[in-house]
Amino acid sequence: MSDRPLNVVVMLSDELRADCIGCYGNPMVQTPHIDTLASQGTRFSHAFCQHPQCAPSRASILTGRYPHVNGAISNYTAVGEHEITLGEYFQSAGYRSIGVGKLHLYDHKKQAGFTDTQLTEGQHSAATDPECLHEDYKRWLKENSYWEDAKKAYAIHGTDAYWDNFQANVNPMPKEAYIDTWVGDRAVEYIQNQPEEDPFFMFIGFPNPHIPFDAPEPYASMYNPADVPLPPTFNLDLSNKPPHQLAYKQKGRRVNYEHLDEPRLRQVIALYYASITLVDDQVGKVVRALKARNFWDNTLVVFLSDHGEFLGHYGMLIKSMDEYPILYDVGLHVPLIVRTPNGAENHVINDLVELVDLCPTVLDSAGLEVAPELQGHSQHQALQGGPAYKRKYIFAESGAVKTIRSQTHKLVYYPGQPYGELYDLEQDPNEMQNLYQDPNHRDLRNR
Repeated sequence: MSDRPLNVVVMLSDELRADCIGCYGNPMVQTPHIDTLASQGTRFSHAFCQHPQCAPSRASILTGRYPHVNGAISNYTAVGEHEITLGEYFQSAGYRSIGVGKLHLYDHKKQAGFTDTQLTEGQHSAATDPECLHEDYKRWLKENSYWEDAKKAYAIHGTDAYWDNFQANVNPMPKEAYIDTWVGDRAVEYIQNQPEEDPFFMFIGFPNPHIPFDAPEPYASMYNPADVPLPPTFNLDLSNKPPHQLAYKQKGRRVNYEHLDEPRLRQVIALYYASITLVDDQVGKVVRALKARNFWDNTLVVFLSDHGEFLGHYGMLIKSMDEYPILYDVGLHVPLIVRTPNGAENHVINDLVELVDLCPTVLDSAGLEVAPELQGHSQHQALQGGPAYKRKYIFAESGAVKTIRSQTHKLVYYPGQPYGELYDLEQDPNEMQNLYQDPNHRDLRNR
């Protein structure tokens, strides 16, 4: 690494579970570029987000502070005005701060955190018109004669078939105009045009594999639904769970998940996998661009996700909502891979890590001050092959509902309610048997 300041590129995939990537043990999903990145850096095998929704998770990632502290407690609540994001920290240190794709921060932090932006925002899976997209992406679609394709894609959202198939369909847009491809291409353009002498921080938000499950061809045909395994908890009886879980399954979304059968779930998962491979191709594109500009040996690169997805576990499909807070590992366990110049290679950390740790880790690695207000802990030593900061528990929340999870047990606490959740993760890693009311586990629960 040169004496120049360290560049930082953070690539964030939306709603991507850790167990849906090759290097995290999935034998089916093709993620060669993400897997290669992991082999060249550090993979945190037990990384957990702090909230199972987009905006609060992203706010905690970028501020290094928990949702109940930074103010972003749901998708509809802005991060506090006085909170400082990674983009702002790097700007203060003289970096160019670039935001590409889906940020899902409120406008005041987009404007404060980034000197340059090219944005898509989310896909709005219930919208029937592409006008919901960000002006940057819309303008490009119109200028490059893809607007009619986008209108056809969004018109599908208004059909009964779309909802009958649980928001799974093949997107008719050409892959070169698809939302994640556009994000990858804009990130590459920034890298190609970046002055070599100026340090930069780049946050790249890929919108997928978030709903709708609508990868374009040729990705949509990559995975045969018949080959997709179903989750072991798909037909689980929820009678021993908090009552809102069955209510969410039946009426929490526009569709009743009790009507989700095996063929349609397999189709959903196949398209979810297809979107992951599409995102993986964009990761490869960004890495190639960094190498082509000779930035690779002076750039820290991160790949992670903001939260997971049910994807058929417990008979549910989409992440939990404010009205139905659900904190299973499938919604909280996410990929976190960090590659830094001259750092450890093919390094795996099995200790518990929180996504609030990313902000202090990146700042520390770049030689910048880590403010005492940050609640995460730097994992810089782990990136160099040393030990990780060891946590006894991870903490996550959804509104008033909180969870703590150790390597062996997990408690989900519902204030003011007679019910809760307690799991022995060694004996029951899929969180199927709720031990909260089990008298043999009462001492553990109370402790």
